[in-house]
Amino acid sequence: MRTFSLSRAGLAVVAALAAGCDNAGVDLGFPAEPTGAIVVHLYLDADGSRTNTPLDVLYAGARVALLTRGADTVRTVISDAQGRARFSDVVLGQYLIGVAPSSLGDSVSVAQIDTTHIAVAQGMDTVRVSVRLAYPELSVREARTATAGRRVFLRGVILSGVQSFRDTTSHMSDSSGAIRLTDALRGGLVGNSPGDSVSVLGVVGTRDGQPVLRNAVIARFGVRPAPLPRILSTLAASGAVGGTLDADLVQVISVPIVDTSTAQPDYVVGLDDGSGRLVLLLDANLNFPRPAFLPGRQVTARGVLVPRPGGGWMLKPRDGGDVSIF
Repeated sequence: MRTFSLSRAGLAVVAALAAGCDNAGVDLGFPAEPTGAIVVHLYLDADGSRTNTPLDVLYAGARVALLTRGADTVRTVISDAQGRARFSDVVLGQYLIGVAPSSLGDSVSVAQIDTTHIAVAQGMDTVRVSVRLAYPELSVREARTATAGRRVFLRGVILSGVQSFRDTTSHMSDSSGAIRLTDALRGGLVGNSPGDSVSVLGVVGTRDGQPVLRNAVIARFGVRPAPLPRILSTLAASGAVGGTLDADLVQVISVPIVDTSTAQPDYVVGLDDGSGRLVLLLDANLNFPRPAFLPGRQVTARGVLVPRPGGGWMLKPRDGGDVSIF
């Protein structure tokens, strides 16, 4: 059997250590290890501005992880009502921050963490990290084919403002297409007008058989020149060119009025350049001078294409400047 021996000096050290067991918590001459703190602030980018604005929402209930550079979890904290997750008494070193996807809400994901490598160093008090959460950002074309009920962001240009029509619809486009924004609300800067560059948060849905973005919240972040319409025949406009121009901005030029009627509270004007009839729908919200629309007179009109309940599309001017009568 193997044995160990201790010198007289060694026995004295052991005895001293045994006697010291009654002094729990004594550092035995070693100083306390320095630590720091990391505070993570989480917010939901509610207006799609990609920056922290007053319209954004502090995000509570997210499970935030403090990770080593090797991606091992050190500790997890749930963000509080102020969107804050605090890690106290963090040993000096290099760290990463992660957010558990399962702790985030409907379609929300981490869009940006402002500091990818976090250093807790000697003499530092608190390291602050900002995490931007966001809904997925799609093109208009992608939104038109997305699953109904999905909450998404779109970015583009306003074709018609929510103030134009009594049914609170707006229209927007990007380089991939156009779409209606239903039950639209304005956020951010006041108003939205043709040419405004906007981000829009809404829910993918359908109306009158065509894709729309429901409960759309519009935030303006810039202004561009008013978009130019596509010039079409009455037949092409009435079919939205096979449906590909649904919600888009178009124009017909010098087209005869063939009939008029009232569809309370709006006014219907039939136009035909010889290729086929197109309905020009004058929204009651715009107060057009209805007696001026006499059969036989000619009209140049621009506006957005909206599906007709009975099939096809109709042209809706956005304001009085969109229509000229000859």
